[in-house]
Amino acid sequence: RFHKLVIAHNGKCADRIMSQTPAKELHSLLRTRFAPYVPRWGGKEMTLNSIYSLVFVAKGGCLDDALRKLSSGSADDPLPYTIMIKNEPNLRLLSCNTRKHKHKLNPRNDNSQVWTLLSSPQFGKQFKGPQENLPPALVETVTIEMLTSLERALNIPKGTIAEAVKDVKLQLWGAAVPMNTWRTAAIDGRVDGFVYDAIHGVGACGDWILDPSIAGAWESGRRLADWIARGEDTVSVGFPATAASFGDV
Repeated sequence: RFHKLVIAHNGKCADRIMSQTPAKELHSLLRTRFAPYVPRWGGKEMTLNSIYSLVFVAKGGCLDDALRKLSSGSADDPLPYTIMIKNEPNLRLLSCNTRKHKHKLNPRNDNSQVWTLLSSPQFGKQFKGPQENLPPALVETVTIEMLTSLERALNIPKGTIAEAVKDVKLQLWGAAVPMNTWRTAAIDGRVDGFVYDAIHGVGACGDWILDPSIAGAWESGRRLADWIARGEDTVSVGFPATAASFGDV
């Protein structure tokens, strides 16, 4: 037996962990739907999107030349290592791992660079598969579609990136970013950022309660830990009875 239980997880796993417990009110918050969008008012339950992450190695200069043409800076300015993609509905982000971690290029290896390309939630839903065991045919289809979409976004000839790619790794992030957050208001007007069931001694923290980001997840956990450490865990926090609701992010 445990004095306290904290669920620092979301998605189907958290739902299953708590499905047979007496803490029904907290469990109701852990039920999840998967969709690329939510209503403007936030929806009735936690909603997560699905995103594809494609890591690929490409010969040096393949993408740099295109990025420099699109850059508003001078030719001598360093290229950014991460860009948000807004002109292609299939994609959301491109990042150069090599520049991000300041690795030096190796002429003996074609000055190859490692890149990470993230899809849009809509694309992830359209091509969703079993993330632990993606079928080879789906992997090939999604990889080609994402690279072709990147070529459109960068306005370079079709096949340019594919010809320069030396290696790829595709991963489906099935339970990716929360599309809404569970909003609870403390007595002093601040956002609680966690939920806690004082009757059953179980709480939950995570990005879906405060802010859909790494910082939001960390801060949510810190607030719950402080709450318990101060001995205030005799009062429940963040349930519908306290006028909480899911809100669009």
